Amino acid sequence: MGEIVSIHIAQLKAARHETADNVARERMSALRERRAAWGRTIRQRRVERGFTTRTLADAVGIATPTLVSAIESGRGRLPEGVLTGWALALGMEPSDFAAGYLAAFEPDAFAALRQSHEEGRPA
Repeated sequence: MGEIVSIHIAQLKAARHETADNVARERMSALRERRAAWGRTIRQRRVERGFTTRTLADAVGIATPTLVSAIESGRGRLPEGVLTGWALALGMEPSDFAAGYLAAFEPDAFAALRQSHEEGRPA
């Protein structure tokens, strides 16, 4: 009887571990998709404004258009201190640009700020 209980416990632990792995994979997949969607929006704005990746890189003060491409694909993050410059270059309000960036890269922080704002509390 003790052997059967041990087998069942091992199976439960394995199933729980597998479920946790699946949840983690799903979260990462959703995060990648949010980042890619935000990147597509940035690319669309860039194209609408008539920028190439090189001219946008120059306009926002980054050294390489490769970083623009990485950001547009959702694989890259903005360097510190350039968010406002990107927003203005793309014809966006800096707060809207920041909200989109935060939602894509830090969804928990974005949700907390949004909830605080909706409840009328200071962020």
